Amino acid sequence: MTYDERGLKFGSVAEQYDAYRPSPPPAAATLMGDLRDKDVLEVGAGTGLWTRFLLELGARVSVVEPDDEMRAVLERRSPGIASLAGRAEDLPVPDEAFDVVLSSSAWHWFEQPAATMEMARVLRDRGKLFVLWNGFSRDVPWLARLTELRENPGDPGRRPRGWSAGLGDGGLFLDPQDVQVHWTWHRTTEEMLAVFGTYSGSIMKTEAQRRAMNLELRRRIEEVTQTGEVEVPMTLRGTIATRAARLH
Repeated sequence: MTYDERGLKFGSVAEQYDAYRPSPPPAAATLMGDLRDKDVLEVGAGTGLWTRFLLELGARVSVVEPDDEMRAVLERRSPGIASLAGRAEDLPVPDEAFDVVLSSSAWHWFEQPAATMEMARVLRDRGKLFVLWNGFSRDVPWLARLTELRENPGDPGRRPRGWSAGLGDGGLFLDPQDVQVHWTWHRTTEEMLAVFGTYSGSIMKTEAQRRAMNLELRRRIEEVTQTGEVEVPMTLRGTIATRAARLH
């Protein structure tokens, strides 16, 4: 199985993904800026966790999502949204159609440089590209001990680490800035177990491996909390860049 094929396995846990993955923190609204009446394209929208946030901010949102099961949840939760089947490397939308393009927790599944070129194609001049990940803070020792459980050492399909978008030097984007927003997520032990089941490292495990992971995960979580609840340090991180003006 190739690396990008792994990215199409999330549909098997679509309902669990929508219920337990983190939504954007409120502070993300400041990061995104004023989106009222802006045309926004979300690429790799999943079940629509960010889609619903963008709609609340007043954006006119279109989404592209390749996984039918993930997209079905999105369409149910956000009826009437402009939802399209497609891939980041061949976006089914016109040139220069959007003020903003967002990819959240999906950029690492895209083939490059094709995806970067496509996003540049569909953005208007001076439009904004947001490439973001919303997840556990990696500098917290007890969280690092949890996240290592979902990995499969030696797996050639493991997700490459890194939390910024490599936009290349083709002159398509200007002023790339790496950003971080720290926030706290209140979770129960059961909710932590559920969210771990939505990561690719867990999905690709056998049923026996997942059971073993969950037993050890529960043990490690209970080392941190005595009440069945925990405040989880989270970080929204990634890259923001501006579409360079075209030469007409």
